[in-house]
Amino acid sequence: MFEITKYKKSNVKLSIRLPEDINNTLRKIAKKEQMSFNNVLVSCIKNSLDEMDLTKYDDVEI
Repeated sequence: MFEITKYKKSNVKLSIRLPEDINNTLRKIAKKEQMSFNNVLVSCIKNSLDEMDLTKYDDVEI
């Protein structure tokens, strides 16, 4: 089950653009859960990645 958790090792700074409705939803969740917007966003991304089969990206270099 999806849970929002606190991340202390989020050290890469990014600038992203979100659709307004997604932004509003994430901010409501953050406020209700008394967590930062960043923690909510990272939790959502982590959950999505955990649900994906990432093996097809193993050979891609960054």
